[in-house]
Amino acid sequence: MGWNEIDNKLKRRLDSKFVSCDENYELDLIKDVIQEEFPNISPERIEEAISSCCDKVAAPRPRKKFIECLKAILS
Repeated sequence: MGWNEIDNKLKRRLDSKFVSCDENYELDLIKDVIQEEFPNISPERIEEAISSCCDKVAAPRPRKKFIECLKAILS
């Protein structure tokens, strides 16, 4: 398990190649998937990473690039 598993789960659940930071359900799903894979990371830290990547990755945000951003911050 790990970041590849997170990307695979998001592919199945989001059915999109992009992440929308305007859609709370997408961000909640990303948070839930990361928390499931890495229970040692606090929900607050995950939320901060998601917010940071929403700022750093320009729209339209490719899912893979967004996941790479999260990985860089949370690893």
